[in-house]
This record gives sequence, C-alpha cells and structure tokens, in this order.
Amino acid sequence: MCGIAGSFGLRRNQPDRGFALAACAAMVHRGPDEHGSFDDERISLAMCRLKILGLVGGEQPAFSSDRSVVAVVNGEIYNHHQLRALLESRGRRVEGTSDVHVIPELYREFGLDFVDHLHGMFAVALYDSARERLILATDRVGKKPIYLSAHSQEIVFASELTALRRHPQVSTDVNPEALDQYLSFRIVGAPSSIFGGVERVRPATVIEFDRDGQRTDHEYWTFPFTGDGSSTVDDIDDLLVAAVDARLESAVPLGAMLSGGLDSSLVVALASRRLGRGLHTFSVGFDHPAFDESAQARLVADAFGTHHHTVTLTADDALASLDRVLEHTGEPFAFPSAIASDAMYRLASEHVTVVLTGDGSDEIFCGYGRYSRLLQTSGGDLDRRYADVLVDGVPTETKHRIYSDRFRDTLPGHPIDHLRGRFASTDPATADLDRAMAVDSRFWLADAQLVKIDRMSMAHSIEPRSPFLDHRLIEHVARIPASRKLVDGEEKVLLKQVAARYLPESIVTRRKQELAVPLEAWLGATLRREIDTTLLSDRALERGYFDPDALRRFVTDADGSDSYALWTLFVLERWHRLHVDQDSAASAHDRPLISATI
Repeated sequence: MCGIAGSFGLRRNQPDRGFALAACAAMVHRGPDEHGSFDDERISLAMCRLKILGLVGGEQPAFSSDRSVVAVVNGEIYNHHQLRALLESRGRRVEGTSDVHVIPELYREFGLDFVDHLHGMFAVALYDSARERLILATDRVGKKPIYLSAHSQEIVFASELTALRRHPQVSTDVNPEALDQYLSFRIVGAPSSIFGGVERVRPATVIEFDRDGQRTDHEYWTFPFTGDGSSTVDDIDDLLVAAVDARLESAVPLGAMLSGGLDSSLVVALASRRLGRGLHTFSVGFDHPAFDESAQARLVADAFGTHHHTVTLTADDALASLDRVLEHTGEPFAFPSAIASDAMYRLASEHVTVVLTGDGSDEIFCGYGRYSRLLQTSGGDLDRRYADVLVDGVPTETKHRIYSDRFRDTLPGHPIDHLRGRFASTDPATADLDRAMAVDSRFWLADAQLVKIDRMSMAHSIEPRSPFLDHRLIEHVARIPASRKLVDGEEKVLLKQVAARYLPESIVTRRKQELAVPLEAWLGATLRREIDTTLLSDRALERGYFDPDALRRFVTDADGSDSYALWTLFVLERWHRLHVDQDSAASAHDRPLISATI
C-alpha cells in the first residue's frame, strides 16, 4: 500500500521535479516504511510505501526489464504469482520481487489491456518512455484513489487531494456544483472534486495522456447487473471462501474489523478457518446502548477465539477527531461513521498492519433498507425517485431556502443530474432494483464507503482488504436478479444462506444495523453547542454560499429531525476552515482513545 504522485511535462516543458516529493511528504501516513522516486526529462514520479509483501526487494518505482516502462502503484495485486508465471512463460523477465513489479511487463505484453489481468486493488501511474505516454489506471470498484489536475505545461496527480494541492497551480476555488452535490448527498462524487479544475479518477478507468496533453479515457469494466444470472449457494460460498483466502497473504500482522453484524462476522469466521484461533479483531462501541453493538461483536470474537479489542466513543471524542478526519478526506465528508472508522483503524494500528473488512456486501447482496423503500415508490423517472431516497444531507427545499442569490446563480444544474448520468449507463430493460444497485455500486460504494475506508485506514498506515469486493464474486452475484436477494422485504437472503453454514443462527437472523453513530443524541449535548457556535459565527455567515438571515433562522430553529442537515453544514464549515482558510487543525492528533479495552 502506498501514496503515489507525479508530474508529466507537456510539449517541450519539463516536469515539476519537486512536486512529487513534496506531495509524498504530505501523505507519508500512506507509506511510512520506504520512499522511491524517478525523474527524466518528461516525467517525475514518487511514492511512499507501506510494506506488506516483498519486504526485501519490493522497492518502487517498478521497471520493465528494458527500463522503457516505469510505474508507481498504490494497492495490492492478489494474483501476482500467477501473473509472474504467465509473463515468464511468454519469455518476459519481471524485475523485483513484490506483487506490483509484474505491472510494467504486463503492460509491455498486453498494452492498455494490462488492467484486465489484475486481480486486486490498485491505482497505477505508468510512464511509457518509448511512446512518451502517461497512463493512469484505477481498480474496478475504486478502492484506491487518484486525483489529477491538468495545466498548460504539465499534468499533476496524487493519491490524496491534500497532497495534490502542494502544487502551486492547483486551484483552491470551491466548485459550486460539487458543493451543491455535497449538501444533498454528504459526499462529492467522482469525477468531480470540491475544487475547480481537480478531478478524482472514476473506478475501472484507464486514462492515457500523450506529450501534447491529448487525453483518452477508457472504462474497462462495469458492474454487470443484468438480472438474468443463476447461482447456487454453493457457488457463492466457493467464491467468497476464495476471496477471503486470496486476502490472507501478508508478511506483516493481519487482523479483521468485527462489528458483530453478518458481514464482518462471516469474514472473521472464514479467516479463522484458515488461520486458526488468535486473529486480532476490532470493534467500536458508543455511549448510547441503541447504537452499541460491541457486545454482539464480543460474542462472535469468543466463538472464534479472537483477540478482541474495543474502543468506545462519545460526543466529545467525535468533536475532537473531526478535524483529523477532514484533514485526511481532503473534501467535505459528512458521514459520521468516518469518525468511528477512524477510531477503529487507530486502535488496529497498535496491533496489526493489514485488516479484513466486511464492506461491500450491501451493494451486491441488496442489503440497504432504501431498496425496499424504492419499491414502494411509483411514478416518475427512476433516477428522480431514487435521488429522493438518497438525499439525506440538507433537503433540497432547505438548500434553496438558505442559499444566497449569488451562489444559487452559479449552479449549472441539479444534484440529480449526477445520478441521471449513472442511470443512463444502465440497461433500461433491467428491473428498477437492479439498476438502482448498479448506480449504488458506482456512486454510494465508490464515492462514500470506499473513500471512507481508504482515507481512514491510510491515516493510520493500515491496509484494508475487503473480500466482498472481489471482482469475481461481484460479477457472479451481480448477475443474480435482485428479486432473489430481496425477498418479501428481507435483505441479503442469499448471503444469509451462506452465512448459516458458518455462523450461529442468532447472528444470521439479527436485525441489520449499519455502522451508525448516535448523532441525534450527541446533538443534544456539547456537539449541538459547538455546531451552533460555528454556524452562527461571522465567518460562516459571510462565506457567500448562504443568505445570512436564512441560515441563522434554520440553525436556530433546527430540531432533532434536522440532525443530518446540521451535521452536513457543520462539516462544511469545519472543512472550509481547514482546507480553504488554512486554519490549524482544532483536534489533538495525539489524543488517546477513550475507553479502549482488550
């Protein structure tokens, strides 16, 4: 796992040789173990590495045997042994011993189709010196990020937005359309970013730049939600077991996140079958019983003999850690569960370097309650109906009531336009539920869940591995009609049938509870006072995005039903102070975890 960055000089211009190193210095948390760089008259590349495989001989950048191709890679390639054997059988010699060292020779053998052969999570920056081409590539579901910014003299890119902003020409102007989208959905969706002129590369995308800056994009994979596939429980079981097994290879300590719910419990069960007892597991608890699943996590841990660790969070902890979370997301990100993830990964970093997670099953096994709500709606376009389900930040009517006239005039469209494009790429003949799941996989999964997982894990130098996001499992399960996954309102029916083979019945039949924080309860105490003080400050009222009187009325009159709207606005202001005003972080980075128990 790494942080990568680079500058590609256009036409007769040299790359910015200092930028890549400065960018990596800004994200050393992504790779504290090792650093590498490469420069020539066209390209400057740098990386910082977290050692997982190839502890010796795994240095980057990676080169082809003839040195014509150089690459820096963030991620993990699970089938690197098979790829090395394939390349050697074709007469190619792979330089280096780590998993990512197969990539330069794979590119020489297959060209831009090299990505089709990769099984894993990755963000690749590759320079072909013979053709003077820069290639950027992301994995199929978007586990590993690349931000880029194109300028007249160069293309610059980095794994994190904060690192990219080390380049002096990268814009600090807030993108109005992205801000509007954020207020609706609590996230900014790719390819947009919160800053104008900055792009986050979409999943499953290969971008090629020539020396003149001409660009070609290719989406090489998509979620095949066709709704016409057949499958048995045995098929799904075999694929899930293989996905877990593929993610157990590690030269450093490995553990697992364990919420006590179905998904993470099943991953722990399958990992324990291979590794035996003694796996380190981690969970989060809250100071409000209705949200606290730590007791259920402990039951699963006891069943499989894990070394279990728990951290308990309060409203004060949330407030203390928010700025740290926003430093690493780089963009406004109003999912309170990011605070819980930050705490868990911080706790995990005291014991392991790699963790297995249960993320991704909801998007392919039909695990969200909103799917049932969608089926209860009728009339109108599917994209608009589903957008109404997904808007959970500031309601549309509230947004337009509090916007200033000047800001409202800058908006080119409606946030629904972002989703409309996603629905347009799905087969209209496919059932509504399958189409909604396909959009979720490209929007909710990639832009919310995976952003949270990557930024919060990397903030603490932890590599997360998610077996449910194995593309072979996804391809198989996605082809099964949603009607077999959601039956009479019961979610994840097929996965429960697999889980029944490995887990106690009480875990399989438990009511689903997403990783959620007691936000409404927290807003009744210290957190609400801080939100009011922040949003009613002169700085917040004078941003220009909102009409001061309208914002003041909304904040003053808000009640418990407005919890997520208040939080979304609060996060925006805290983000603005950190990343636009350049305030120092208000949170204490070295603050100890509260109530950590083992």
